[in-house]
Amino acid sequence: MRFCSFILTWLFLSISFPLAGQVMQFRDNEDLAIYGDDITEFTWVRGQYTNHRGGQYGFRRGGWWDTDYPDSDENFLRGVMRYTNIDTNPKNHKFIELTDPRLFEHIFLYMNWKRVPIGSSMSGPNFNPEEIEALREFMFRGGFVLVDDFWGPPHLDDMFMEMQKIFPDREIIQLDTNHEIFHMFFDIDELAQVPGRMVTWDFGGFMNIDDPKYPPEVYAVLDDDGRVMMVANYNTDLGDGWEHTFYERYPTKYTNEAYKIGINFLMYAFSH
Repeated sequence: MRFCSFILTWLFLSISFPLAGQVMQFRDNEDLAIYGDDITEFTWVRGQYTNHRGGQYGFRRGGWWDTDYPDSDENFLRGVMRYTNIDTNPKNHKFIELTDPRLFEHIFLYMNWKRVPIGSSMSGPNFNPEEIEALREFMFRGGFVLVDDFWGPPHLDDMFMEMQKIFPDREIIQLDTNHEIFHMFFDIDELAQVPGRMVTWDFGGFMNIDDPKYPPEVYAVLDDDGRVMMVANYNTDLGDGWEHTFYERYPTKYTNEAYKIGINFLMYAFSH
């Protein structure tokens, strides 16, 4: 982990900052190079967790941890390549069981927290004791966890319950845009809600994304030195923002916001 932190800190110091107001937009897939199995410094890691009422990995390919996979992961890495000098490529991603010792070779972990509906076999994480211990150790060693894509008060309560399994004695706080994490790479002065594709006008929607009952918020758990160890995006879906980069009917403004906040989180993890 010390070696990994050294490498990632060096990468952070060598990034090229984009011009203010630059639009986060790609032309299409055809202008992107085809990558093989080249080894790069940064690998995007997605967490594979135990699902509620679905057995170990008992629904879909393995529970709802794989929502938007792999398009969101690959497109986000394209954004990282385009706007920073981080050594990666769109194919350099993987998913990993939380109890896999190789988790500690990395510093950044993404988890989709999908729960539709609560308590069903189509539900989100129900961390077992081994996963809880691994996540706690990963973060105490300097790792950063990004939790994404959960909506509405019942899911917020569930998120608190799962996070408190990991850190029963730590406060879960809400971050505002004055926190440095929102100014690591892009200056984010207002949290934009990134909707899932199914709630945009294209699908008619099951909720109004401007409804004040669904405010976009970011929650966090800090270590003893005030470092953010885990962030959780509430009422927003970065994964869909990345996944639908090339989907013409998904509004570009939401894709732009998804890349901005994702890259900021990544820069914070590299430098802290």
